[in-house]
Amino acid sequence: MKKVLLVSIGFSPNIGGIETHFDDLIKEVHKKGIKINVITYMPLTTNTRAYFFEKRKDCAIIRLPIFRGFFYRFKNNPFLEFVYLTPLLFLFLPIFLLFNFRSIGVIHSHGLVAGFVCVFWGLVFRLPVITTTHSIYLFPKKGLYRFIAKHIFAFSSKVLCLSLQSAREIEDLGISPNKITVFTYWINTDLFSPVKKAKEKTGWDSFTVLFVGRLVPEKGVKVLLNSKKIWSKKIKLAIIGIGPLDSLVFQQAKKDKNLIYLGAVSQSDLPLYYSAADLLIVPSIHEEGFGRVILESLSCGTPVLASNRGAIPEAISEKVGELIEINEKSIKEKVEELFDKNSKIKIYQKNARKYALEKFSSRNAQKIINVYLDLMQ
Repeated sequence: MKKVLLVSIGFSPNIGGIETHFDDLIKEVHKKGIKINVITYMPLTTNTRAYFFEKRKDCAIIRLPIFRGFFYRFKNNPFLEFVYLTPLLFLFLPIFLLFNFRSIGVIHSHGLVAGFVCVFWGLVFRLPVITTTHSIYLFPKKGLYRFIAKHIFAFSSKVLCLSLQSAREIEDLGISPNKITVFTYWINTDLFSPVKKAKEKTGWDSFTVLFVGRLVPEKGVKVLLNSKKIWSKKIKLAIIGIGPLDSLVFQQAKKDKNLIYLGAVSQSDLPLYYSAADLLIVPSIHEEGFGRVILESLSCGTPVLASNRGAIPEAISEKVGELIEINEKSIKEKVEELFDKNSKIKIYQKNARKYALEKFSSRNAQKIINVYLDLMQ
């Protein structure tokens, strides 16, 4: 069987939900006997070192060198982000394909930058290309950005969308629904499972709200910190993550004994903190692609209070958590309400693990694997 070439700007050991998804995807694909090559960049947002070439039992990875420190600066400017991330990938991919295209059955690109590069060279080398969305893009009604995005998806052999909202957004570009497949993230439910005596192990003896994610403005970090200042002193906030706002979180934690900042935490240790928390909060103020931390938290038996933005409403139900408009007052009121109504939290906790097992098991990987097999026939 020919190989899948996975192309993305981010991959482990860079830390993030998409990077973790790739680890899970490769694990499931490897079980089916499908080999994967990866082309990516050196870690863009995580201060860690990685090899240019790494061969694992389940994949081979090439990481291209790139200047760090610009990703977050350009993230909200599609043009500058494109100029920063595209050239090296665009130049390297044809060199790789020139020597390997006979062994490649399908190219799987992730995001618009990788999608543009892969669609262009896929046409040249006559290879099928899958483009996957992990975000809600909010394309403008007209202009160059919309024009390029439309043609990336139009020339893709298949489009994989992480949510129904994303699929509707791609269809709105004029892409046929027949070309689109909606998939859902999955998690290792054996790893993300309730940890016994987690509160004792962490020392979180009081009601604790947990945030896990990149410390960037669009994740609602500033709003959450401001809300923390006005909610009940009986409620703690624990924050896990790194990013441009980590110094702000660190400084506030120094002044507030009820704010716990843990920095970066490994995947293997996350279940302990999910299990110790009474509530996970996802206060995104942008159109969130899905929210992988929601899946992980529910699988550990911890309910979720989340923004009603983007595809987050597709990830939870009223059985396991609640959705709210994100502002300082609404967060304060809802957190305090759930703190006071302990019976409500108990019901959510009882349902959470079962809900995760039903909706977010590794069975979800089969949709992607089926697309691979169809295109490699």
